[in-house]
Amino acid sequence: MKKPDFTRYLDYGELTQTLRDMVKEHENLAKMYSIGKTYEGRDIWAVEITNFAKGVPEKKPGMYIDGNHHAGEVTGSAVCLYTIWYLLSNYGKDSFVTRLVDDRTWYILPRISADGAEVFLHTPHTLRSSTREYPPRDNDDGLNAEDIDGDGWILQMRVQDPDGDFKVSTEDDRLMVRREPWDKEGPFYKIYPEGIIKNWDGGEIKMAQPKWGLDLNRNYPAFWEPDNVQRGAGPYPLSEPETRNVANFILSHPNIVGAMSYHTTMGAILRPACTRPDSKLPAIDVTLYKTIGQKGTDLTGYPHVSTYEEYTFDKSNPLKGVFMDWLYEHLGIITFSTELWDASVRAGNKLFDRSGRSAEESQLNLLKWNDRELAGQGFERWRKFNHPQLGEVEIGGWKSKFVLTNPPPQFLEGECHKNCMFTLYHAACLPELHIEKTKVQKLAEDLFKVSVVVSNKSYMPTSGSQQAVITGKAKPVTVEIAVGDEVSLITGKQKTEIGHLPGLSGSGRGRGGWMAASGQGTHKELEWVVKAPKGSRVEVTASSERAGTDTAVLVLE
Repeated sequence: MKKPDFTRYLDYGELTQTLRDMVKEHENLAKMYSIGKTYEGRDIWAVEITNFAKGVPEKKPGMYIDGNHHAGEVTGSAVCLYTIWYLLSNYGKDSFVTRLVDDRTWYILPRISADGAEVFLHTPHTLRSSTREYPPRDNDDGLNAEDIDGDGWILQMRVQDPDGDFKVSTEDDRLMVRREPWDKEGPFYKIYPEGIIKNWDGGEIKMAQPKWGLDLNRNYPAFWEPDNVQRGAGPYPLSEPETRNVANFILSHPNIVGAMSYHTTMGAILRPACTRPDSKLPAIDVTLYKTIGQKGTDLTGYPHVSTYEEYTFDKSNPLKGVFMDWLYEHLGIITFSTELWDASVRAGNKLFDRSGRSAEESQLNLLKWNDRELAGQGFERWRKFNHPQLGEVEIGGWKSKFVLTNPPPQFLEGECHKNCMFTLYHAACLPELHIEKTKVQKLAEDLFKVSVVVSNKSYMPTSGSQQAVITGKAKPVTVEIAVGDEVSLITGKQKTEIGHLPGLSGSGRGRGGWMAASGQGTHKELEWVVKAPKGSRVEVTASSERAGTDTAVLVLE
């Protein structure tokens, strides 16, 4: 299979064709379909990957991955595409990948905000998510961001003003820093986005009301709040076709037990909860998150953090309506949301720095990194421009689309690979139901005792999480023995609910110390007495929506 070019960001048409080409070459392992339409009518593509010859996809544990909830965060689409390519191209060559494709079903949605991504990739504009104009504007009076010099970028304008609140840094003349209260000697500047001021009266320059105010990742049902509380939330939960289609897809696939939703930019693996501390979560779920998250840190170098505890600075105003929170809080799906790309950290700045380091120092580090790694091309030096309304201004600043928001192309594949690896290991932790230690004991003529041990051979519990048990979203494991015309059941139930099996996460892992011991409860033994002629076959099936299905056939002899 031809490897896609992971030094380019693909637009909708290119992404669609690349997905079709990969799936066409691997029809035994993959299929592609639309889960619904965007606001502008584009298909939201899903690629489903599993070995179709080895079981029904919906009866295997499901791993969900998406990218591009936010229009400009196209790195997420690239990591999704890379994951599809990696799974398909390494199947049959790499035993780890082969097992994950045989025993799991992957649901990968590379681009949720397909409309917004087209604007981001094909125009100088940036936007948060959907291209639907929201909230409705009475007018667009004020400064509207535009590429007024025609260079393909919307940068910044600096305008000399004795009352300006910015000045040029003494360390680097590219950098604008805040004016100190005691500064009297200029020059001083006002800083604005590059653009045109509509219906300006020559006085104060005000920003126009945003054209695109929606944030798809604030439009999900978990703790949703209206726009006056949570900016970008939309008129009501799942008001947008993109979020509604994603939610319907998730709900129609109850086998999904793990998830990753990619964003940019920061370089951190975020996890629930968004609105409450770890002390308010089930302890076993926190252990799950920390153990799996640590593997993510080992593979990517990104810290794994609680969104509420470490990402949210103002605890009185936590994030609401977030997709990741909906998956965990409402459905009990163990979900991570990686903020891809870490230009600031690569430049020498510290993530979540509360040391008092100045903004000037952080920006200087970024400029040095830009000079060292990008030959200075990521920042446009200030240059004079005759603005049709303001007269002489200077235009310059970061070309942030593919420097800060997304990695420069030469860094993209490395970002894709290490984050793909994390989702593979996350998927390896999904619960796996197995029937083992089968036994047939003859009690008398045509009378047999049949026994099996049903086990969870993986790390996560068959429920997926304790939160899934609390919310009632995880159905118990069932074990059923098939009886026919020649086989009759004497003792035992034909169908038995055995609750949930904890897996390694609940069997003593993490206790450690000199008293460490293996835990119990990862398996359950069942037995029946059946009447049947010698040589008859009995079929036992263990089933779980989230942990898969396994069947054993026992010969009575």
